[in-house]
Amino acid sequence: LRVSFGDWRFFDAGDLTWNQESRLVCPRNLVGAVDVYQVTHHGLDASNNPVVLRSIQPRVAIMNNGTTKGCMPEVFETLQQTRSIQAVYQVHKNLRPDGTTNNVPDEYIANRERECRGHFIRLSVDPSGKSYTVAIPANRHERTFETTAK
Repeated sequence: LRVSFGDWRFFDAGDLTWNQESRLVCPRNLVGAVDVYQVTHHGLDASNNPVVLRSIQPRVAIMNNGTTKGCMPEVFETLQQTRSIQAVYQVHKNLRPDGTTNNVPDEYIANRERECRGHFIRLSVDPSGKSYTVAIPANRHERTFETTAK
């Protein structure tokens, strides 16, 4: 799924796996550059091909993981190493043992405790399409990004 609003672009590949994802950008990038990337397959390592991330060049990644599902170390590392990404958000804090190193700062996590309180991440695009804001109301976090010129 690719959604656009003016120059702003969002991409969500659902639960596609590496081999299927790669067909979206190789031999030709069918997706193009995006501003926001919905991390594929909850952040499982069967998805989130680094070639795809380098090709679509997202500025923001949002991971719809659970406390013990997704946010795999390999995917977390790929997100951290993708040069275009300025911020990564998580719906839940990774509470597996590897969570000591595989979590973003708490201000970028909507639900930080094992018991999910149903906190959400809100993404809104300016009517001009020139900027967008990612917010976690429960944490009073809000950050605005400029849309990448296409």
